Amino acid sequence: MTPIFSILAILAAGGCIMAILKKQAQRRQQKSGEGGFLEYRTALAFDECLDKLDAPAPSDEFQYTCRRQADGGFLLNLTLHQPTNQPMDTLFSLRMDAGKETVVTLCFVREAFGYDRPVFPQEMLDRFLQQKLSARRTR
Repeated sequence: MTPIFSILAILAAGGCIMAILKKQAQRRQQKSGEGGFLEYRTALAFDECLDKLDAPAPSDEFQYTCRRQADGGFLLNLTLHQPTNQPMDTLFSLRMDAGKETVVTLCFVREAFGYDRPVFPQEMLDRFLQQKLSARRTR
């Protein structure tokens, strides 16, 4: 009887830990700003946004890749090489919704060093999307 009780207690504790971690991740994604999501709007059409993101330029603030996902969204991997040769690398989920204005939503996924928020200041992301898509931040 004791081994069964021990196994049930361990499973219950594991379930509680998983539930707490899931709630923390949801809370982080719901808050806007650092470590959450950012919303931008641009007058460019959806296709124009795709074309611009598909054409990295030497003047871009970041080196980046933008891969399409099965759900229709994109993974935007931003990399900035520092003078110390240690690259800073952050991954965002990027979603674009067409309409009168194209809405671009960035949701922080992970940072290469395991930080719970992006290492890039929000102003750098704002500048990058302003230069790349003529987008302004709304949230």
